[in-house]
Amino acid sequence: MNNNLIIYVINLKRDSERLRNITNELKKQNIINFELVEAIDSKKISDNDINRSVSKNNKFINPQNTNMNKEEICCSLSHLKAYKKFIESKFDYALILEDDAVFLDNFTENLKKFILKSFTHDKQIIFLSELWEFFKKPINKQNNYEIVNVANAVYAHSYVINKKAAISISSLNYPVKTIADNFVVFKIYCGVKLLGLNPFLLKQDKNRFDSTIPVGNKMEKKFLFRRSLYRLINKIFRLLGLFNSHK
Repeated sequence: MNNNLIIYVINLKRDSERLRNITNELKKQNIINFELVEAIDSKKISDNDINRSVSKNNKFINPQNTNMNKEEICCSLSHLKAYKKFIESKFDYALILEDDAVFLDNFTENLKKFILKSFTHDKQIIFLSELWEFFKKPINKQNNYEIVNVANAVYAHSYVINKKAAISISSLNYPVKTIADNFVVFKIYCGVKLLGLNPFLLKQDKNRFDSTIPVGNKMEKKFLFRRSLYRLINKIFRLLGLFNSHK
């Protein structure tokens, strides 16, 4: 493993089966050195702690940060907890994994080097998961993989982040303003460059593990101006046929 990269695994203490899953997945990749980040448990956290952890900034309104449920808030807090450990570490890059992630291919040393070599921006994330929208023209290629510019990504189960991006997101999203995988907001408001690996390397095992976050929240039909503008520009790119998708 590259000395500049640390792996954090986010896991609820009560989810032993999920921990066995990700431990086995990493073992298959000959990875035994990783740090466990105990996720914030929505079943144990008090309402007072939740209330103290959520932003009261009423000006920051978008479809993802209104009416967040307790599980979504705790998911954001768990990723922020991983960022804190990373920021205080000696490492330059962190691979953040959720415990239901599974590898689709070998995470070779050459692939790791290719990914880390692609960190060319001050604040940056490279997704190893499915991408909702990315530009067809790649930035870089190596063997069967390429690095692409990402327009939209909403999965937080596997991504590599550098330290300045972690610092910037932590500063914006604590107290919690939005969900952990609202990466477009982090791009717009933190200046984080979003790139991705194509084809993607990890997926969530949805057959074995149900999501711990309930769906069906009624989201506020309000948008921040910069978020709306970003959506409009992406719509134009989509109409021009410049995007591809793993979905």
